[in-house]
Amino acid sequence: MKRKASGFTLIELVIVILIGSILTSIALASFQGVQTRFAVQGAKQMYQTLHQRARSKAVEMGETVIIVVYVDGDSALILSPSEGVTDVTRFDEQMDVDLRTEGNVSYFMCMTPRGYADYSCGSFGALGITATFADTVRLQFWQNADSASVLVLPMGQLIG
Repeated sequence: MKRKASGFTLIELVIVILIGSILTSIALASFQGVQTRFAVQGAKQMYQTLHQRARSKAVEMGETVIIVVYVDGDSALILSPSEGVTDVTRFDEQMDVDLRTEGNVSYFMCMTPRGYADYSCGSFGALGITATFADTVRLQFWQNADSASVLVLPMGQLIG
């Protein structure tokens, strides 16, 4: 008597599950790479937006505004005489991105009501802030092996 075979054997099921798990791991690895690239690009765009907000706030309020970048704390903020600290962005907590500069030096930039950087910082002398950097700074955003960077020029322009 012949027996009619129906269904799959155990070996066939194991092979299908193995192939499926290999394809899933490949897809997951590529997805994590894309997610990392989006995170560093998003952090770069967030800094550019924060930088532009500082410039716009200085022009709008008619007073010198400071943008402060803390590399050790992976954060940036805007400081104005009339409003105090505003627009705090914590790149490490919000996006899991590290900030880096050459020498890992934090910096600040004073934006004048005319929309460009000022080395004297005007009214912030009472706080002990009397000068800003006079060099170009490369601000880098890192997550794992991916990075993005922006050049901050002494007059307040951004490249990147």
